[in-house]
Amino acid sequence: MYSMRARHKQRKSRFKARFTRFLLFMAIGGLAFNYLRPLPHADASVASLNDTAQTVKLAWPSQGSAAIGAEGFGMLETHGSQAQRPTASIAKLITTLAVLEKHPLQVGEQGPTLTLTQQDADLFNHYYAIGGSYVKVEVGEKITEYQALEAVLLPSANNMADSLAIWTFGSLDNYHTYARNMLKRFDMNDTVVGADASGMSPATKSTPADLLKLGELALQNKVVAQIVQEPSAVIPVHGVITSVNARLASKDNVIGIKTGLTDEAGGCFVFAATNKTSEGKSVTVVGAIMGMPNLPSALAASDPLVASAEKYFSVKTPVKAGEIFATLTTPWLTSAKVVAKEDITLVSWNGMALSPRIELSSVNRSLPVGAQVGTAIVASGTNTATTPLVLQEAISGPSWQWRIKRF
Repeated sequence: MYSMRARHKQRKSRFKARFTRFLLFMAIGGLAFNYLRPLPHADASVASLNDTAQTVKLAWPSQGSAAIGAEGFGMLETHGSQAQRPTASIAKLITTLAVLEKHPLQVGEQGPTLTLTQQDADLFNHYYAIGGSYVKVEVGEKITEYQALEAVLLPSANNMADSLAIWTFGSLDNYHTYARNMLKRFDMNDTVVGADASGMSPATKSTPADLLKLGELALQNKVVAQIVQEPSAVIPVHGVITSVNARLASKDNVIGIKTGLTDEAGGCFVFAATNKTSEGKSVTVVGAIMGMPNLPSALAASDPLVASAEKYFSVKTPVKAGEIFATLTTPWLTSAKVVAKEDITLVSWNGMALSPRIELSSVNRSLPVGAQVGTAIVASGTNTATTPLVLQEAISGPSWQWRIKRF
């Protein structure tokens, strides 16, 4: 009996010892894991820029609808209904961008040669009969891709727009499929392509905001940007062609882009003009006007709109080198001031307050004074300027006690 009790006590004692060692092992392992696991990153609070938005009063068209923006800024302001309207010949910008995606050109290149067929002659006869814009063509005519693009963009030839789309994609149906997918890629969700490539169909519709995006895309393509600034050109058969954008001849700063006119659309104009701020920085204003009574009224309305928008651009230096931009705080409650390494200077649209933010690097260890810990970004719309951010004070890493106790 005694022997059984003794053996039971020994087993119980051994179990307690093993369990105690197990608990100790688990505790040590947990502390070690906690010590060794990756450290969390620091946070930073961004200082205020003390910048306020200015009330904007633009010289909008008296009729129709419009949007104004600038290269690098995106859309800035809109006016009137932003419902879809027929685009008229502004649709040809969609056609040319789609063609140049499939058959890209570099500035100075003529590209492949198209040999026109009876189908192209039939398109000329069709648009001539219904009073559309056109260039003369002949069966067997040879015209380069660049010359065909000039015919589409300068005199706004409907027949050449359709011919170029069919040459590129095999059929207008194939062109429509490609163009619609391209518009989705461009995030132009309020733009639809109708039955042709010319914009003669009122089923091709868009909004001023989407057409402003289209204008920016046109300027980003160097070949399109070059053509829309040409006052005239010479092509086979038809001879001299002239831009229907009368503003190219009357205004030195105008650089395009595309006009449009049909009974359903009224007068439409996607335009761009280069202006300078009072500090001498260039800004390319881009805009779209839709639904005017006629084309001359659409063209005329662009001038005061551009001039009024120009006043709201200025050059600002919201952050100076050495200026405290943020306060960095680590999870182990060490903090340090963060300063701009260089000035931030940018062209600003004064209709909106400057928006500051930072992109923080991994800060999870001791760092000396002057160490770069991120980038400061100041935005005016989508226009941004940056500077490196550096520590004004050294920052210490976490203690071993904090590392093993953290949750």
